[in-house]
Amino acid sequence: MRTMLSLLTLLALPAVADVLNDPTRPPGDWTSRPAQPGAAAQAAPKLTSILVSSSRRVAVIDGAALSEGQSANGLTVVHIDKGWVDARVRDTSIRLSLADENVVKEPR
Repeated sequence: MRTMLSLLTLLALPAVADVLNDPTRPPGDWTSRPAQPGAAAQAAPKLTSILVSSSRRVAVIDGAALSEGQSANGLTVVHIDKGWVDARVRDTSIRLSLADENVVKEPR
């Protein structure tokens, strides 16, 4: 009898484990939502830092340190100044600014 009770308890444990919720997970079933096509391509590049010295100019855009002429994620740095960066994304010229974080687009 004791063996039978132990066996039933072991068989019931997986059912109890399915009911337990992970308190660190966001509510709802967010993992099964389909990704929106082009969502990453629509996000504006983010300029977070500029280094201008007599020997080099570097801008940190979307986490990548880029000099003039270098490219990352489809963005090519054209010119780096103290407060802004001119870049190209496909056929579009953009100006990224540290002051107001606005992106000004000018079609080619």
